[in-house]
Amino acid sequence: AFHIEQAGRIIPGTFNYYAASADARHYLPIAKERFVLASRLQAGNIRPVGDAQANVPFSKRYFLGGATTIRGWGRYEVSPLSESGQPVGGDAMLAFSGELRAMLHGNLGGVLFLDGGNVWAESLGYNLGDLRYSIGPGLRYQTPIGPIRFDVGWQLNPIPGLQVNGEPQTRRWRLHFSIGQAF
Repeated sequence: AFHIEQAGRIIPGTFNYYAASADARHYLPIAKERFVLASRLQAGNIRPVGDAQANVPFSKRYFLGGATTIRGWGRYEVSPLSESGQPVGGDAMLAFSGELRAMLHGNLGGVLFLDGGNVWAESLGYNLGDLRYSIGPGLRYQTPIGPIRFDVGWQLNPIPGLQVNGEPQTRRWRLHFSIGQAF
């Protein structure tokens, strides 16, 4: 999937930026479809025109973390930080996930996953040496509306200075409960 967006050129307004993102997914059945190797790659870039802070709305900035991206962190916790340690979003994003999915018994399945990625403040500011990683197991129970998921993510390299609910982050793991596949 590809997404391209432009604001502020044709119809003048408060914001002026260009944005592009891509999301690729691949599923590989293994051993007569008892196992599936699922993978996902996401990339995005926002190019502000003029003053970067004023020309991109906060709601359009990139954040990672949570049940569908880097599961070792809570929702929106992987991002550039303010001076007080709060996530503020960024203009460049790269994320990937890999899962080995297996049917265990009846409607019960399990996964092992590796997630990685980061968000950078500057447009095109990608630094592959600065990626955040998490690993973990998960359980899936198939229902008529989709799988019910329970994942436990463990941070391999925590974010220094991250504040969670106004306190320094000390917990390196997160529990995620949701409905539907992560990707």
